[in-house]
Amino acid sequence: MNQCITESGATRLRRNSLKKKLASQKFLVGTFLEIPSAVLVELLGLAGFDFVIIDREHGPIDRGQTENLIRAGGSTGISVIVRPPNSEATAVAQPLDWGAAGIQVPQVASAEMARQVVHSSKYHPLGMRGLQPYVHAASYGAHETNQYLAYANEESIIIAQVEGVEGIQNLDSILEVEGLDIAFIGPYDLSQALGIPAQVKDTRVREAMAGAVQLARKAGKSVGTYCDDVESAKEYLALGVSYLAVSIDAYIFLSGARSIVSKLRP
Repeated sequence: MNQCITESGATRLRRNSLKKKLASQKFLVGTFLEIPSAVLVELLGLAGFDFVIIDREHGPIDRGQTENLIRAGGSTGISVIVRPPNSEATAVAQPLDWGAAGIQVPQVASAEMARQVVHSSKYHPLGMRGLQPYVHAASYGAHETNQYLAYANEESIIIAQVEGVEGIQNLDSILEVEGLDIAFIGPYDLSQALGIPAQVKDTRVREAMAGAVQLARKAGKSVGTYCDDVESAKEYLALGVSYLAVSIDAYIFLSGARSIVSKLRP
């Protein structure tokens, strides 16, 4: 979430383009980023990705790097989502203070955990996120605080990674949590919950994902998932998944480099 400069030189809050796309497009496509490179964020934007997920759960990305990666997103218009290392209130709120378009919180296993995520990421009356009106997301106080608070509550995207057997079993109640925009369901967790761990291409996994999409539609929510490749992404898209995280930066680079070498040295 950023600011715009008007002709008069004043700043005004700009809408979160990802939130608008989520409502108007059939699907969003992005990828995970574990290499803390602002250039990579810019390149993903130039490639046409809707979003990039800065992975602070598994990637070696610190606070300062995360702030710079969020700023880099603005140069090519790609929306930056941050996956914090855990669901603690500070870990959830800080990326939003830094200007992230949204958060993708891991290990959400119950409706109570999902409510806590919303509580930590929204301001009153939707939650109780720590209020500091001079952060980057608020343009360091360039706007009226009440204007920023309303903007932040409306524009930030909240994504819960529903993980583990317990999370999958509680999916219906998690989807009912007000303020949650997307339930991100990993196919590997889903396969394990079905008793067929790692068999992510099994028809039972696809059927379960289709059922999750139906539940989400009833609750007015979207469903996201991770896809190893484009073929898997197309299959999930056909099921109604609308937030597709395809591959990861390191593997995208590795596979592209391998392709060059294999064509020259078959």
